[in-house]
Amino acid sequence: MSNIRQITKDDNEKILKLLNQSFGPGRFARSVYRLREIKGRETDFSYINEKNNEILSSIQYFQTYLNQDLLGLLLGPLAVEPRYRGQGFGVALVKHTIQIIKKETNYDFILVIGDNAYYKKFGFEKINHDLNFFGPVNVNRVLILDINGKIKKNNYLKMEFS
Repeated sequence: MSNIRQITKDDNEKILKLLNQSFGPGRFARSVYRLREIKGRETDFSYINEKNNEILSSIQYFQTYLNQDLLGLLLGPLAVEPRYRGQGFGVALVKHTIQIIKKETNYDFILVIGDNAYYKKFGFEKINHDLNFFGPVNVNRVLILDINGKIKKNNYLKMEFS
């Protein structure tokens, strides 16, 4: 049986190894890494799924703002050890952390750059507005989960993340 727990500093080396296996060095060229370089990991919501002292999957979050108005979190990276992909370890982390974040009233949304087919089962929706991100991004992969209805209520015409 696996165990979901918060990331500690002792996990950093193992997580880096997992990220290298999952995404390789090309991940540093992605725009989401610009945000990750600027802001530190939100440790309250960053977790691993482990078994026998081996990290099976890892999820991290970073703080971001929408239109300098709403406070949110950028989900990612979500990484699963290649031997354990397709076994639900990533899904378990996403569900676990979203549940925790929804209880935290300070956050209005969760943003992810990812596959709509995967993330829609968690309630994420494609952004159908003009958007400005931290750099070039495939707009078809920018997804958002409106936690408390503020995004729909404001009916933004343009979304700028900072």
